[in-house]
Amino acid sequence: MKVQLIRSATLRLLVADRRYLIDPWLARKSEGRSYAGRGRSPLVPLPLPLDEIVGGIDAVIVSHLHSDHFDEAARAALPGDIRIFSSARDAAAIAAQGFENVAPIGSELRDGNVVIGLASGRHGPPEVLAEMGDVSGFVFRAEGEPVLYWAGDTILCEEVRETIAAVEPDVIVVHACGASWNGIGPLVMDEAMVAEVLRIAPRASVIATHLDAVDHATVSRSALRRHFEAHPELAARLHIPADGETLEFA
Repeated sequence: MKVQLIRSATLRLLVADRRYLIDPWLARKSEGRSYAGRGRSPLVPLPLPLDEIVGGIDAVIVSHLHSDHFDEAARAALPGDIRIFSSARDAAAIAAQGFENVAPIGSELRDGNVVIGLASGRHGPPEVLAEMGDVSGFVFRAEGEPVLYWAGDTILCEEVRETIAAVEPDVIVVHACGASWNGIGPLVMDEAMVAEVLRIAPRASVIATHLDAVDHATVSRSALRRHFEAHPELAARLHIPADGETLEFA
C-alpha cells in the first residue's frame, strides 16, 4: 500500500492493483476561495504537475462536495468517463456536473480486489453541523494489504470511535488542521484529537493531512510536531507527510 499526499486532503492511494485519487482539490495557489477572510486558499501550490496527479488513476473518490475537496479545477482536469465513487448523497450532484460513471457507495462496494466501505463522521461541533452538512470517510480492504481508514473531514466523535473499534485499522488518515468557521470549531481534528486517535488505536499508524493549505486552519504541521514532542510514545506512530511525499505500508 502506498499513500501519497498531494496537498491538503487530496491523496493518491495505491492499494492492491488499484490507484485512487481522493478528494481532488486542484486549484492553483490562491485561486480558490477564502474560508476565513485571511487569504485565498489554497495557500500553497500543487507539488506536482496536474498530469502526474490525475494520470493512471483507476477511480476518484469524493467524500463530500466542499470546494476544498472537489473543485472546478478538478472537474476540468478529470475526464468525463472517469469512475467516481461517492456517497449516495452526493452521486446525483456529481453526475449533474458531467461525469458519466458515478457509483454511489452504500455500506460498501467492491472495486476489483478492493472493498471500499463508507464511514460516518461529524464536520465540527453541533453549532455548525447544519451548515457544514454530511460528510463521509472510507475504509479500504484488500487481501494481503493493511486495512486503511480514511476518516475525512470529521472531528473525533462517537462515529469515528465506533469505526476504529469495528474495523481495527492498520493505517488511519486524519484531517488535522483544526479549522474554524465564524469562530466556531474545530471542524476537523486538532492536536488533542489526533493524540486520542493514537491512544484508541494502539496498533495503527496515523497519517495527519489537511495541513498548511487553508486560511481557516488553527493547527499547522509545526504546531502538531511540537505537541507530540511531549508524547514520544505516540509520535513514533504518527506521520506528518510533506506535500508530494509518499508513505508505504506493508
